[in-house]
Amino acid sequence: MTLTPTTRGAFLAGLGFWGLLWAALFKLDGVVEGTMLQRRVSTERCLQWISRRRSTTLLGTEICNYSVHEISNPDGVVFALAGTAVNALMILCVLPVRALLKRRT
Repeated sequence: MTLTPTTRGAFLAGLGFWGLLWAALFKLDGVVEGTMLQRRVSTERCLQWISRRRSTTLLGTEICNYSVHEISNPDGVVFALAGTAVNALMILCVLPVRALLKRRT
């Protein structure tokens, strides 16, 4: 498979987009601060929910990812594959390691 500049761009865009969404999740407390949602929504509660429901979260992100980007468009598929990589890394590696390090401190 040849990686064209467009394909590489779509891959990097997918990495960047999903990376930004995960970064926004980690900044959620600051976003809802001072609103009525502050009592109900927090970064820690969201991360606990995700940690308890890893497969559901991964499936949900994939449904979202592939419903927005058509499967018939190769660049859309590459964008979605990059998103899959970021989501799998976060859900299956980063969050469990984060929880382990939190328990140790």
